[in-house]
Amino acid sequence: MIKIETNINKNKRWEKSKIDFSQNNNKKNNNIDSKANSKSDNENSKIVTIEVFPNKEKQSWIGMGGAVTEASSYNMDKLSEEEKQDFINAYYSKAGLNYNLGRVAIASNDFCLKKYQLAKKRDLRDFSIDHDRQSIIPNIKEIQKKKKLDFVASPWSPPRFMKTNWLLIFGGHLRKKYYDLYSEYLTRFIKAYNDEGINIKYLTIQNEPEARQIWESCIFSLDQQKNFIYNYMIPKMEKYKLDTKLLVWDHNKERLSEVAKFLIQKNPYIAGIGYHYYTGPHPEQVKKTREEFKDIMMIHTEGCCGFSPYDEIGWINDGEIYIDDIIKDINNGGNGYIDWNIFLDYKGGPTDKRNFCKSPIILDENNHYKLTPIYYYLGHISKYFEPGSIIIENKLKDDKLLVATCKNNNKTIITICNNTNNNEQISIKIGNKLVYDVIEKHSIITYCE
Repeated sequence: MIKIETNINKNKRWEKSKIDFSQNNNKKNNNIDSKANSKSDNENSKIVTIEVFPNKEKQSWIGMGGAVTEASSYNMDKLSEEEKQDFINAYYSKAGLNYNLGRVAIASNDFCLKKYQLAKKRDLRDFSIDHDRQSIIPNIKEIQKKKKLDFVASPWSPPRFMKTNWLLIFGGHLRKKYYDLYSEYLTRFIKAYNDEGINIKYLTIQNEPEARQIWESCIFSLDQQKNFIYNYMIPKMEKYKLDTKLLVWDHNKERLSEVAKFLIQKNPYIAGIGYHYYTGPHPEQVKKTREEFKDIMMIHTEGCCGFSPYDEIGWINDGEIYIDDIIKDINNGGNGYIDWNIFLDYKGGPTDKRNFCKSPIILDENNHYKLTPIYYYLGHISKYFEPGSIIIENKLKDDKLLVATCKNNNKTIITICNNTNNNEQISIKIGNKLVYDVIEKHSIITYCE
């Protein structure tokens, strides 16, 4: 097997080596003796046993990606043409993160240079995506020269005139008399982007429908969501024969099962449910939802870490936060993972609401891009859990570590993350094959057949 190791403390990014998974190997290899028995590192710890079951298949994995926000696109435009191509390769090539998914906002959001709408007239005669043609669409097209992506599209707010508070911000509701017009508005966006060669595979009707924010937002109760989806949005999608499917919810996970049971009905336009990270991983909710809905798509549509000035060692924890969430999603039924902004600057923006965040790649003070620890951690899933992989069962006899496993073209992939302050001795068993190894503290390893 090939072993890929990331240990930022030891300047290892994706360091490759070979490791022998031998049949009936009952002896510890030299690797475990040389690393685990130092006095400084948990020398008396027990071996953590990991068993992998390639024949026990679970859900499919559709891939990973990130949101091409206006802030991200603005930062891309600051790169030289040569460096922009390197940046695109870093995300979308097989040598990079191998991203195949994306997310776009329908009109403005909190990571734009300013607020904007796609229509102001009440008959939508002025509907236009020209604002997006300034930077967002050209950069997506540049990305798609490398790889065709599938996108989730999400609105943060309807146009002002459709809302009860007459504002893009501070929540408010969609006025009932504009439900049909708003479904037309969303449909026009999908068609306009599709005409640009950008595939809107999934639509959510509202980003974070229960959040009243100082940036673009709109409140939709569960009853309002259900009414809008089934009585307005789906009939409009049927009318225009769109290939786009709907992901319900698009908010946090703490009530995922309850929300799914209320919103999901058997309908060819309902693909599944989208969810966010911001109240935590909630693996029990992901698991319960998967048990109740065996065949739906369950896709993480947004998450990020709050801003702090860049510090390579300090940002290891952020990489660990991402991997904790992703692996818990994978093990409990998730099908895919979309990050928030793909490219923010060293100040965590730009954002017109000072809602500063981190991204896996950042723009430095000299307008060059920098790969952060988050980037290298994400790669252990995005590079090796390829689209079309099948998640397989694993058994971990200790909660010290995080483990995710899949089959990709009948090859077994095992990712193990150690977020603890101790090196951990591990044994990995696949059928009659066994290997002993050590995963160092605050590191992540992927094993590939």
